[in-house]
This record gives sequence, structure tokens and C-alpha cells, in this order.
Amino acid sequence: MEEKFPLVIGFGATGSSLIDYLSNSYEKIFLIEDWKDNPNLKRIIQEIPKVVINPKLDHDLFSQVSKIYPSPGVPSDHVIFVHARKNKLQVSSDIQEFLVNHKSTKILVTGTNGKTSTCLLIKHLFEYFYPNLKIAALGNIGEPVLDYLEKEVDVSIIEVSSFQLELLNQIEFEIGLLLNIEQDHLDRHGTFEDYKAMKEKVLKHSAFNISFNNKNSLGKDYKNYHNHELPKGFLESSTLSNWPLHDKQNLRASIEVLNTYSKHYKGIKNDKNLYEDILKSLKSFKKLPHRFEFVKQCEGVSFINDSKATNIDAMIKAVSSANQYSQDGNIYLICGGDLKGQDILSADLSELSNVKNILIYGKDKATIFNSMNKYSECLSVQDLESAFKISVSMAKEGDHVLLAPACSSLDMFSDYRERGDRFKQLVNDL
Repeated sequence: MEEKFPLVIGFGATGSSLIDYLSNSYEKIFLIEDWKDNPNLKRIIQEIPKVVINPKLDHDLFSQVSKIYPSPGVPSDHVIFVHARKNKLQVSSDIQEFLVNHKSTKILVTGTNGKTSTCLLIKHLFEYFYPNLKIAALGNIGEPVLDYLEKEVDVSIIEVSSFQLELLNQIEFEIGLLLNIEQDHLDRHGTFEDYKAMKEKVLKHSAFNISFNNKNSLGKDYKNYHNHELPKGFLESSTLSNWPLHDKQNLRASIEVLNTYSKHYKGIKNDKNLYEDILKSLKSFKKLPHRFEFVKQCEGVSFINDSKATNIDAMIKAVSSANQYSQDGNIYLICGGDLKGQDILSADLSELSNVKNILIYGKDKATIFNSMNKYSECLSVQDLESAFKISVSMAKEGDHVLLAPACSSLDMFSDYRERGDRFKQLVNDL
């Protein structure tokens, strides 16, 4: 029988890890990379000559292909998928390979907002309560899963996006957590129902599933274990006094994962003071930047960087949390960018009535302005720098200036990190 070889599409972090993984088993690998000037291709040419880069897409090629491995960022309408269906080729992914081949207990975490923070909280709690276990946070959090395939890991906490779940074939794993589902990535998935269906795969294929989303459509097709009540006053404890509301929700979900694992896999020793111990552990937890990050206070004005608020729901949660701290002061909101297909006209923006002024810039600023000006005074500005300058001129002691864009950054920045860093630079230059 003629030998066949894998085909990888896209050569970012995931594509690179796929090439490294597959090169151990195959004498040839096909790679499709639409970005012809990708500097990482030089490494492949020099180090792994068995990789055939951008072969001609014809019958001869697909007669040699065993399986197709797309990177998560590859759009579903890419021409390669037409050929895959025509030639009845299986499509797989790095996540799929890891789930099949690694022996760890797998915990998959998804949701529109809070995935990375929750994964890190779960990892922190597991390391505290299970000090003898090897715990790893992988996937969309920035650590390709295949880099850990040969490593000894007892519990794998895997952040998965809707793009990654779209590539996931039916396979069972231990625990699935769905945090929330709000409008996002509709430019990729087309409709909210299709996007929701991708997210809900994390519940369909898990042995034990936990859902904090109130918009599930799976009905009785799954069990869920999110009814564990926290002790009265737990979320109001002094340890959590500076935590925004959405981070407290992420913590609640993380504790539920801990409880589920303890109940079904490995109990916690001496857990009589479980919640007191959780609060003790959180004193050493370090939050990630760009997620409701307090930058500094200048002349009594507090500056908060929530550049990771890349959709409408995340922006609303940021405003709600800022309102929690503002007391008698005003909130000045900076937002804008690329809406990514979100239907802001139908969104509930009533929380914005708590905002004094909204400074709007970027690709979709006209649409955003027309939606938000019903709730607060809005100004359309040229860019982030202009928005910042005007907000500083208006803010007074006790006020908050909040960057919560509700949009992708790609119309003006390389990613949300560059956008957040630019905001912090502007603050620190005051």
C-alpha cells in the first residue's frame, strides 16, 4: 500500500508544534502557509528538509495525504477544506492528538471571556491542594499542547477557543468547563447559534461537565455540576476585596473544577477548612496584565487597563466592575476597534448609563457611537492617543479612566497586548 503523509495548514505556534511532532513519525510532511514571507519558514527549510512547503493543490497531492491538520486561525472556508471533503480526508488538530495520546487527566476550559484567567486560577488551586501532582496549563493560553506530549503531567488544564473546538472530533475527556457565551468571532462563525454550538462541544464530550452559561441549548444531553454553594460571605472576604466581579465569577468556576476533580478523581486531604485554605492560597496568586489591570493613580484619577476586553460583554463587565470602585467619582470609558461581526445594535448597553463620557476610535467607531450615545455622552476621536488625552482633560480626583475596547485591536495594533501597553505608556508618561 502506498505510504501517505500528513498535511499541515498554517505555520504559527500551533503549526510549528505540529511539524515538530509529526516529523518524528513521517518521512515527509506537506505544509501550506499562505504567508509567503513568514520568517519561521527558514528554520523549517534548514532543520527539517522533509517538509514540502506549499505544494501544488492537485489530485496527485491529495492522493498522498493521510490526514489534514489545520491551525486554529485557518478560516473554515479555506480552499484546502474543499479538497478535504472532496477526497474524504480526515481533519484533526493538535488538541485532538494530545487528548488521544497523553495519559493525564484533561480539563478543557472555554467561554467567550475569562478563559486564561480561569485556567491560571485552576492551576494555582491544584498546585496548592495537590503539591505532589504535576500540573500544566496548556493550549490557547500560549503553551502548545504537543510540546508537552512526552512530558510527565498528571493534570492538563487546556484552554480551548471556539476555533480549536471547531476542529475537535468526537472524543471523551475528563472535565469540561463552559464559562459563558456572548457575541464574539461572528466574522468567523457566521451566526451566534453556530458560535454557541462550537463552545458547547466542551460539554458534549466531557465525562463531567460544568457550565456557568445561562444560554445552553443542550437540554438534557449532559449532566452539569455547578450547583455547589460557596460559604456565605466568601466572595466578600478581605482577600477578594479588590477583585472585579468577573474575576470572582472565574474563581467560582475554578473552585467548582477543584470540587469536581476531588469528588471523582482524587480527594483533597484534610479539606475541613477548604474555603479558608482557598483564600490563603489566593494571597500569592498573580493576575495577568491587560485584564482589569490597575495601572496607577495620578492626581487622584485611577487608570485601568482592560485591553483584553475584546468583545461587548467583556466591556460591560469591566464598566460594572469600575462602577463598583468609583463610589462618587465618574467613569470615562475608552473603547473602539474592530467589532468582528458583533451585533452591538441589539446588545443590552444599559450599564453604560453609569459612564460619564465615552471616547470612541477605530474601524467601527461610527456603529459604536450610534449604539452607545443613547446611554452616555459620546465623542468620536481619531485614535487611542486622542481618546486618552481628552479623557485626562475631563477626569478629576476620584474619577476612573477605563480602557475596555469591546473590539479586536487588529485595525490599529498587532494585538490586545500592544494596545494595552500603549495605554500604560500613556498613563506612565503623565
